[in-house]
Amino acid sequence: MSGQYPIRAASRLTGLGLDTLRAWERRYKAVTPVRTERGRLYGDAEIRRLLLLRRAVESGYAIGQVASRSDAELEELSRAFLPSVSQNRPQSDPEALPALQPLIDSIHSYDYAAVNEELGRLALLLGPTDFVHTVVLPLMRLAGDNWASGTFHIAQEHMLSACMRNLLGGLVRLQRTGNGALKILLTTPPGELHEFGILAAAMLAVAHEFQVAYLGPNLPAREILNASEKSVPNAVVLGIMETNATPAIRDDVHRLSSELLPAIELWVGGSGAAGAVDHSPRGNIFVLEDMIDFERHLARLRASHSKEPIR
Repeated sequence: MSGQYPIRAASRLTGLGLDTLRAWERRYKAVTPVRTERGRLYGDAEIRRLLLLRRAVESGYAIGQVASRSDAELEELSRAFLPSVSQNRPQSDPEALPALQPLIDSIHSYDYAAVNEELGRLALLLGPTDFVHTVVLPLMRLAGDNWASGTFHIAQEHMLSACMRNLLGGLVRLQRTGNGALKILLTTPPGELHEFGILAAAMLAVAHEFQVAYLGPNLPAREILNASEKSVPNAVVLGIMETNATPAIRDDVHRLSSELLPAIELWVGGSGAAGAVDHSPRGNIFVLEDMIDFERHLARLRASHSKEPIR
């Protein structure tokens, strides 16, 4: 379903201030929203174009240089400077949550079809990178808050995870990577059932044109090692919550850091990451602070293999 967003909702979805939206429209004719009795209404196409323009401006272009370019030209620019934009991206703004209200309402009412449709629409509208930062990460925080308050249930988390897995599968199928693309394997250790984090990371890896092997949660160390030996990824990514950073999990992380092939990096993210990698014997193990840090490591890994400087 095509969206029609008033200017405040458009501001939340694009991360652009109200004055900026008005200036880009009036002075540069960047977009042409529909005018009604309610004021400006921005469609999905306008929101997508504004996001592309924002990326160009964040990369160093003046709005006057890019406002007249076609969406296809802006897409080319976006692909060229995606890593550098991601490195400077701010953390997701909690004030964006009102724009997600239809999705949140569908989760609360267990409306699987509506959740699936809305996630797909937002992913198409925003693109994988912005989708993760403006939709998935706020939803992760919301799920955690609602879990703590008792208003979010296991079945709702499972439903949302299933929808996100479906969406990730679609993104991977549409992925255009050559034979030389770098590979990322993502999973969680035994007992870690929360997969929002590794799902979000997988989507970001797709956006950065990595080949993604998503193995889901709750995987024993021996299975991770077996999968790594067969697929030989450039990095294995583990997600660990603080409540699951147990001695047994630390032992599993220690085993992985000891037995993974030397060329395979081990990245550990989540609130329990720092506690899970204590006394690791491995030199190329990295603790991921957040999704922005994850994107920095994607850019670092690509640069190390292409011999290009990290921008």
